[in-house]
Amino acid sequence: MNRVPRLIPFSAVITALLLYTTAALATSIVAIKTGDEIFLGTDSKVLIEKDVAISQCKITKMNDVYVVFSGIPALPSSSFNAYELAETVFAGTGTITSRLDAYDKTVQAKLQAAFEKLRTTDARLFSRWYTEDVQNRIAMQVLVAGAEKKGTVLAMLEYRITSQKNQPVTLKSIKQDIVTKPGSGQPKILFLGMQDAINDLLKKKDFFSDFDEVRNINEWISAEIAADPKKVGPPIDILKITPKKAEWIQHKSQCPEVDDSKSKTAPAK
Repeated sequence: MNRVPRLIPFSAVITALLLYTTAALATSIVAIKTGDEIFLGTDSKVLIEKDVAISQCKITKMNDVYVVFSGIPALPSSSFNAYELAETVFAGTGTITSRLDAYDKTVQAKLQAAFEKLRTTDARLFSRWYTEDVQNRIAMQVLVAGAEKKGTVLAMLEYRITSQKNQPVTLKSIKQDIVTKPGSGQPKILFLGMQDAINDLLKKKDFFSDFDEVRNINEWISAEIAADPKKVGPPIDILKITPKKAEWIQHKSQCPEVDDSKSKTAPAK
């Protein structure tokens, strides 16, 4: 199963950026950036302790930034909570990039300590994040998006476990900025979490000659829901971000309010 990050040309004018993560992460996230427009799409199923499933909005508004986590940002039997740390950092001032860098400095040592505690106290749960391939040992990913004076920003932090299974945990931080030119018609697509069904669908169908962000996000995440309903579930939330506003294309009632009063609301399930 190839989960190595790669940039794939689908045609002369369209590219898709695929960042792969471990199958242990029970979520399906799609982010698309075309010019200065960003679309964020997620499923709603969250597995908490003992794999109990709940429905939750995975797109969180923190100040002027929208944040999505892939992985478990709050580890059992640990004081580590990535949400609380993010709320503190993104409440500050500065560019989105500078705050993401500050978040990285704040979170990495604490996340590493939390996973080390998990390794020594619950080897079975820790094994979900550990594979022989270092590129698949994804401890956590943080996707951030928002608008600034210079345009929209889409970026991701990824933390990989680089140590051996029987050694104290060490993490490597990888930052990915998703950059497109304003006015460009060349989208970049970021897949996080569960995506095997999406990869199969991409081999069977051409989504790019008549590219539609909302239709594609719905079809891709729906494929993951159908393939593994125990880990990925409806409804699908989609947020659109432009330099002037953020608006929900579709969302359930638990999702955070945004400034656009014309956004469409899907009933919670």
